[in-house]
Amino acid sequence: MLTLAATTAAHGRHGGFFLLILLVIIIVIVVVALRRGGGRKARHKDDDWGRHPGRPDAGPPGTAVAPPAPGVADVASPGGPPPPEPSRADPAEPVGGRPAAPSGPGASFEPAATPAAWRPPDAGQGWAVETHGLTKRFGTTVAVNDVELLVPRGSAFGCLGPNGAGKTTLIRTLLGLTRADGGTMSLLGVPVPRERSRALARVGAIVDEPRFHDHLTGRQNLLLLAAARGAGAEDRIGPGLDRVGLTDRADDKVASYSMGMRQRLGVAACLLGDPELLILDEPMNGLDPAGIQSMRMMIQGLVAEGRTVMLSSHLLDEVERTCNAVAIVDRGRVIRQGPIEELLHGTTSVVVQVDCDDPAKAAGVIGAANLATDVAAGTTSLTVTLRAGANREAVAELNRRLVEVGISVYGLQEVRTSLEDWFLSVTSRFGEQA
Repeated sequence: MLTLAATTAAHGRHGGFFLLILLVIIIVIVVVALRRGGGRKARHKDDDWGRHPGRPDAGPPGTAVAPPAPGVADVASPGGPPPPEPSRADPAEPVGGRPAAPSGPGASFEPAATPAAWRPPDAGQGWAVETHGLTKRFGTTVAVNDVELLVPRGSAFGCLGPNGAGKTTLIRTLLGLTRADGGTMSLLGVPVPRERSRALARVGAIVDEPRFHDHLTGRQNLLLLAAARGAGAEDRIGPGLDRVGLTDRADDKVASYSMGMRQRLGVAACLLGDPELLILDEPMNGLDPAGIQSMRMMIQGLVAEGRTVMLSSHLLDEVERTCNAVAIVDRGRVIRQGPIEELLHGTTSVVVQVDCDDPAKAAGVIGAANLATDVAAGTTSLTVTLRAGANREAVAELNRRLVEVGISVYGLQEVRTSLEDWFLSVTSRFGEQA
């Protein structure tokens, strides 16, 4: 009897043990299945936007990252483009459920803050960069606010704005380095993020400060990037170094490079893919006067080759010297954009300095004729502020009135409004409206 009880108890203990093992096995299987399903979803989510933080070729922040296949742009920021995707016929890619805006030949879209004549030079090719209603939020902060941006091909285009205005976030959103919350965007007519790989195959970009392996030479760094790109990239190393003026220092270690040289090496890395569009985030930041001049000449040379260069900066004077068109970014919004000459001439008053023999009498004549909004007379000259949008005929009329009353006019010179003056005027008015 005792033996039977012991045997029964033993079988009970063994049965409970086996049940416990079976339960553990079932739990492990369920957990593994859930993790695999979540991993597939995460990979799919990253692939849609080209974000691969775990890729072995992804360097430290700011590094020019080599792509996994030839023809994909180097982006100087963590992560890189995914493998090429099949081409789609969609002309624009809605983000966040917003319907696509008109695009391509015959499109009727015209932003309110854009001059009416602001059209792509070739309607068949469209814009180098085009966004409609582009929005990016970080919690309750709107970093990119309903942006309408049009960058014509073959131009040097500046995104101007103070630090914190949203310029870098806008660039990162365009490149798919951060996810947009709404709107549509395209690069060189290719919708992103849906066809990001195909778009970036023709784009080179530097986001934040470019970083390289300091213990290697400039040429060796480019060789590493070229090896990842594939055929043809290595052949562009020499011409790229010549293009950015680093041939003489190409075999020196990057640790000995100045900030300006590192910036130029970053551009040389972008040129490995022979891009049609270069997007440069604050390329003149931290450069000395000689470095700024070198960067300016290099950008102008790239545009002369038929490329489009879009750069962000808060250095208004240098943008005016380098670019032929700008967009003013303030508080995440593009509040004005277009050719610099049209923006300065069409939205500001025309100021003319008049040298004559009787400034006091001349001031009275101009005031009586209601030709100006303001007249300031000096001892040998007077400054006349004509109405906004005044043309050459208004200046000629001013001269004729003075000569008719016997005033000897020795010279008339238009006092050109600087981009800085116009920028401060526009952003201050925008701040008052906000």
